[in-house]
Amino acid sequence: MKQLMTLIAIIYSLNCFSQTPNPDLFQTWYLYDYYSTDDNIHHPVSAIIPPISPNVTFSQTSNFNGIGACNGFGGTFSSPFNDVLVFDTFAGTLVLCGSSEHISFEGAFFSLFQSGGQYFISGQGNNMSLVISTPIFNNYVFGNSQLHSPNFDLKQTIIYPNPAKSKLFVDSKNNFIDKIEIFNSLGQTVKTINAGFDVITISDFASGIYLMKLYSEDRTVDKKFIKI
Repeated sequence: MKQLMTLIAIIYSLNCFSQTPNPDLFQTWYLYDYYSTDDNIHHPVSAIIPPISPNVTFSQTSNFNGIGACNGFGGTFSSPFNDVLVFDTFAGTLVLCGSSEHISFEGAFFSLFQSGGQYFISGQGNNMSLVISTPIFNNYVFGNSQLHSPNFDLKQTIIYPNPAKSKLFVDSKNNFIDKIEIFNSLGQTVKTINAGFDVITISDFASGIYLMKLYSEDRTVDKKFIKI
């Protein structure tokens, strides 16, 4: 692991000129979920009790700030490559959170800002997602709409990663899903799902662009994804 981190640090240092990040990065992002690709165990923020709303805001001046469970933080970042974020400085308050679950969460969340990693932004408007993957294979999934908002509807469901290779994760923001159908580029139904909507296996799909249709009571919404 140390060798991996050293290699990535060397690659970063070889690029002397910072790149301009994706303009969509410059807004407030709310953490929805984090997980490691080693064990693929997800930790949805919505399941944390008492509820919290961890977030980070990126500015065009290369500064960032936000809040974890009970501690605020801030620092500076750079982008040595178009799809890479490096957190150059990081500092936070030192309040001892009253919940052991909050303390554990902040340890996991703040570790992101000790390393940085590759990032990918998808979606548009108020239905965007940001996924940051660190060099030690931890993944942090953000959205630009706050969790537990009464304005959430089925359109704000997020699917990730996108593109995907073997599995898709569906974060429905506590909206009840009745059924999911997936269509290929020819409009043919390739999969119908009536239960277990959180994780969808697509390893047997051919590479290409697919349409996912989500059903909830009298509402439907379409989401496109790419299978690689």
